[in-house]
Amino acid sequence: MKLLLKKWVQSTVFCIATLFSTVSLLPAQDLSYEKGAEAYAKKDYRTAVRYLREYVGRKPDAHAFYLLGYAYYMLNNHPESMSAFKEAYDLNPGVSLLPGKQ
Repeated sequence: MKLLLKKWVQSTVFCIATLFSTVSLLPAQDLSYEKGAEAYAKKDYRTAVRYLREYVGRKPDAHAFYLLGYAYYMLNNHPESMSAFKEAYDLNPGVSLLPGKQ
């Protein structure tokens, strides 16, 4: 019985150690979309553009391109705005920022 308990403790410790070492190998969560959306909501369009460009550079996403298009539009950068909207619609022709709309 004592040997069984000892083996159980060892295997539990091993599992926990493996779990923690695996978690440290996972990539950090990409928060650039959230930061871009937050900056846009605060009307800090330059910061929004910076974060959203960073995000779409790593992960092309229709909603991120769509929001990027609006951020460029608010900065009166219409050529970049049109380019971002085109990318959004190329990825998803039904893209919209409205909840429940695709």
